[in-house]
Amino acid sequence: MKTGIKFSSNKIFGMDVSLIKMFLVPLGVVIVFLIMLAGVIAPRIRDIGDVIQNITMVNSQVKSVGEKKAYLLSIDQNQLNQDASFLDSAVFQEKNSYLLVGVVRSIADKYNFQIKSFSISPIKLKDEPAQTLKVAEKDVAIKMPVNVVLSGPTDSNLDLIKALENSLPILFIDRLTITSVAGSSDLDLAISSYYVPNNQNFVSGNLTLNDLKPTKEETALLAQISKFQKSNSLNSIDATGSGQQSFVKYERTTPFTP
Repeated sequence: MKTGIKFSSNKIFGMDVSLIKMFLVPLGVVIVFLIMLAGVIAPRIRDIGDVIQNITMVNSQVKSVGEKKAYLLSIDQNQLNQDASFLDSAVFQEKNSYLLVGVVRSIADKYNFQIKSFSISPIKLKDEPAQTLKVAEKDVAIKMPVNVVLSGPTDSNLDLIKALENSLPILFIDRLTITSVAGSSDLDLAISSYYVPNNQNFVSGNLTLNDLKPTKEETALLAQISKFQKSNSLNSIDATGSGQQSFVKYERTTPFTP
């Protein structure tokens, strides 16, 4: 017994060969089109989509910059510069405890007080926790403490303390002990302030319009700081805590040379 499939010379699977040939050409065209679509046209469509997305993003950035520019131009520039100046004076620009002592001395001089003694802690212990002020998990300010003893008239104690608390750079009285004898007082103070390193990586271009607008708390802080008294001697205080002095070169002859 033999089994098999018999093919007619004019038919394949019961269909005329001429009919099959007629469908082969369109089928081939469709296959070629699909290959071109996958290899050439589809990437171009993605590129067009990326270009449209970039254009939308640029337009959004341009709109945001325009809104921020309009807001900044609407602000009183004199007031803006004044606020920036007070904020810049609120903290030290370098970590130098002698500058802090110099600021305290300049304030004390106004009330006839003198620095009797002072001490700083330039060496930080290995296991000592860092006293830093953090914003958004970043160290933006570092605490700088000093101990100082001021001596002066007793009737000026309160005025001196108020002046220290309302001065720029901002000073914090962490400890105060007063000893008075016969109209004279010794004020033993632990005073600290903060300095902001210059290596902070703040990208102003990432600020939104809401970031530029001060909150109620920030507005109240600016209003309070504007009432503080700037230390006009800060720029004239050198690293040793004394005023700027011209360098004088002293020369002596050596008695051992012929």
